[in-house]
Amino acid sequence: MTDDPYWSTQGGGEPSGRFSGGDPLVSDTFEGWWNASLGVVQRSWRPIGLILLVGVVLPKWVFGSYQSLVSRDASFEGTDWAEMSQAWQPGPAASIFGGLLGLALLYLTASSGLAATRTAAAEAAGGFLSLGEAFRFGFRRGWKLWLWLMLAWLSIGVGLVLCVLPGLWIAFALSLMIPAATFEKHRSPYARSFQLTHSKFWAALGRLIIVVLVMFAANLLIAIIGLLLAGVWTAIFASWLASVLIILTEAVMALLLLIPMIWVLAAALCSYAWLRGRTESVSATSLSAEAAREAPGPNAAAGPSSGPPQTPSSGPQQTPPPGRPPGPPPGRGQTPPDPFPGTGPTGG
Repeated sequence: MTDDPYWSTQGGGEPSGRFSGGDPLVSDTFEGWWNASLGVVQRSWRPIGLILLVGVVLPKWVFGSYQSLVSRDASFEGTDWAEMSQAWQPGPAASIFGGLLGLALLYLTASSGLAATRTAAAEAAGGFLSLGEAFRFGFRRGWKLWLWLMLAWLSIGVGLVLCVLPGLWIAFALSLMIPAATFEKHRSPYARSFQLTHSKFWAALGRLIIVVLVMFAANLLIAIIGLLLAGVWTAIFASWLASVLIILTEAVMALLLLIPMIWVLAAALCSYAWLRGRTESVSATSLSAEAAREAPGPNAAAGPSSGPPQTPSSGPQQTPPPGRPPGPPPGRGQTPPDPFPGTGPTGG
């Protein structure tokens, strides 16, 4: 038995404990997953968009503008490909700075993804999370996810080199790392994402294909528009004005990419909730509680103090002098007990 009102123990073709519906995040059909994803977008697009704007879009715009300014002087009019490649490559200092900037961007992306997912789950459960609380949560857990994401990018890169298909499979298997890191703090998001996506492989793959197609179409359309505008600015205006217009174009493109980014985050959250809901008693409320749960402090596991209770007015206890039995000191006007009874003047 469970206290979750949405949990059903009768389950059709799914494992026992199938989710019966009624939760804003957890679903058991494609239609339910689609509606849940749209519900997350409609309900939380403002806070999610603001988090992604601050943590992803603005840093990405800075990084893209830096790359554009570093490489915009390369000339492609010659026929010597060696000279063209040398002209395109920035100097060592610019390469090192660009690499560090890329690593910082990856950390901000990880932290912002955690913060946005946590906010979406909290609002789905009927709660509220301020922008500061969301970013504190993301930055506190982001460093660990950042390390896992670097391993994920390395794995995908190696897989793409090995005939492309292994890289695509790894990208699919690791598509739920951000929600896994948000709600399951003490588990590896790398391994957990593999486990969830392969627990219902074909259904999960179909949902991911829908998400990728939407994201790819939006990115392709925005990139084509940006390239056309950059070519127009370079051909018509002076060099300095073209640079300014290209940077502004990069900003507009980054803002437009917010729309598919919000959709991808919502779809990943609902996919994670759907896959966990097949075998576990989960709901939006329980997921939000899992994300809010922190590790106990060093004194939490020790339990209550085993020493004698002290009243506020008693102060620290003192060791009685030799010969005095333990106990509270005698009050004013009281005779202290004789430590050696029978040896006094009246003793035998």
